[in-house]
Amino acid sequence: MGIYREVNTTNGKPQLPTCVLFISDNLYLAQSAAIWARSLFDVRYIGQYNRNQKKFSPEVFDIFAQPVDYLFNYLSPIIVPGCILQHVRCAAINFHPAPPELPGVGSASYALYENAESFGVTAHLMTEQIDAGEIIRVIRFPIVPEDTCDRLFQRALNYSLILFYEVLYEIARAGQVTFSNEKWKRKAFTRKQFERWMTLLPTDTLDEFDRKVRAIRHSQFPGPFLEINGLRFELPPRKDD
Repeated sequence: MGIYREVNTTNGKPQLPTCVLFISDNLYLAQSAAIWARSLFDVRYIGQYNRNQKKFSPEVFDIFAQPVDYLFNYLSPIIVPGCILQHVRCAAINFHPAPPELPGVGSASYALYENAESFGVTAHLMTEQIDAGEIIRVIRFPIVPEDTCDRLFQRALNYSLILFYEVLYEIARAGQVTFSNEKWKRKAFTRKQFERWMTLLPTDTLDEFDRKVRAIRHSQFPGPFLEINGLRFELPPRKDD
């Protein structure tokens, strides 16, 4: 099963399919993704966003005044609205740095908390519902006892670049998107749900404390939190080893 594009020609030579690319502010990953996309597609626009940006700048809507063949969202935090998705002729694809078992926010932490044996990255069609579109490809890798939230998520980012290379190459080579048999296992967890889950209570067991500290504590971001008598205390970020 696949989504096919019509191949146009100019002077007998096939034209590259057009695309728009949204990327994160991770310099290495963003530059690598942009270089690869430009080698295979006619890239009409690249938008770069940091983790706190959730909305497009106005010029993005102008870009989609003319339909494009593909939209690739590679690790940017942007939530693409339906009014833009409907202007993508072939496929809008998101690269989620977690496996289908863990859609949404906080995936690396949930995996560590649940003592999962593996983690992964997922390429899937974008829909108006977050992390819910048909799955194109998944790459999985083992979780090791030494993994922290930082280390596990960083490996997921590295694997996501491999996934990006593979999916874009396959589309450019075959002129279509093919799908896997993988399925999402639940609805995506939201940022609010994740922040509530990061809060520990005095009634929690010592085992619960230990598991959540291992799963959540990060070198750049605060958490977990402790709530006592309505007051919320913040565990400082973990120091780098």
